[in-house]
Amino acid sequence: MYYSDGVRYRLYSGTNLNIPIYPNKAISVAERNKLLGKLLFEVNKAFETGYAPQVVTEVEPIKVQKVIVKTTEQAFRDVEYAKMTSPLSYDYKKELKRLVDDFLKFLTNDEKADDIKNLEQQRVEDFLNQHKATSTYYMGRRRMLSVFFAEFIRKKLITDNLSKNAPRLKTKAALHKIYTKEQLTTILQFLKTNNEDLYICCLLAYCCMLRPHQEIRLLKRKHFNDSFSLISLSGAENKSGRVRVVSIPEYLQPLIKQRLSTVHEPEINLFTLTQTTYNDYYFNLIWSRLKPAMYSKGILQKDQTIYSFRHTAAVDVYNRTKDIHIIQQLMGHSTMIVTLNYLRGLGELNSQQLKDALPVLEFI
Repeated sequence: MYYSDGVRYRLYSGTNLNIPIYPNKAISVAERNKLLGKLLFEVNKAFETGYAPQVVTEVEPIKVQKVIVKTTEQAFRDVEYAKMTSPLSYDYKKELKRLVDDFLKFLTNDEKADDIKNLEQQRVEDFLNQHKATSTYYMGRRRMLSVFFAEFIRKKLITDNLSKNAPRLKTKAALHKIYTKEQLTTILQFLKTNNEDLYICCLLAYCCMLRPHQEIRLLKRKHFNDSFSLISLSGAENKSGRVRVVSIPEYLQPLIKQRLSTVHEPEINLFTLTQTTYNDYYFNLIWSRLKPAMYSKGILQKDQTIYSFRHTAAVDVYNRTKDIHIIQQLMGHSTMIVTLNYLRGLGELNSQQLKDALPVLEFI
């Protein structure tokens, strides 16, 4: 061991001096001491002739960025699995799975096995172009496919949303035509006579503005308070994802109470009166069976559906309050944009209404 310019160095052999002296390889202590003495002599001799020890500097390690490689098929299946295990509606999950299966079936084996980053924009557009039978169907598939690419971007697998980059097609918004006051009375009376389950469902859709298939169908005793004046839904039990408390009008409370008066088990369903629920299409099936009779009696018009009861309720509340915020709260909408869609049933104003709505300047 020696110091040079304040730096400590250790020599265990003559390698740095290009001399074959290896004290640690000696087979005895005497031989090792002899080699150490020889090494010390050579070191001193080297210093006398101008030898300077080599300073080894640390080289900063190169940071290698981790590259995430995911095949196109695996990327889609991963997102599909995440969606299937999320609290989404059964129909939405079904459509997501169908889309993934169709898209992967469309791709070649090489494309499915290749890195998702290499998926071409044109291939996404070619797939979507197969669904141009109607603009609504095309845009629906484009929107749903965009959900997957948005997840890929979030996971840093890709940088562009190839589905959103695809051309848009103009769609015509579907409208659940509202009922007149006379129709409401007539249709509800018809439903009461022919199917009590559907009658109660439509009453709750109108009076409480609940969603027929995702909320009303799944109502249980635990969702009602003791006086049957309130319905409480957790965030996982309604579409908005937030806790929702709905008042039940006094004229509807006796009907619900009659149904559940002898029920004490919290998990009993309002309609089946058991712990099981009807399937997702139960109310639609009953409606489709009764619709021809309602058409023949002239009490139902085209584009009027079970959801029309919610739309009719929204228009009724707006006509009485002129407050869109109240409607948003009553209907459990996440944004006011959704609420505005429900008010399309207001229709066009007549010439006198438009004239009365013109701005006025008081000083003229």
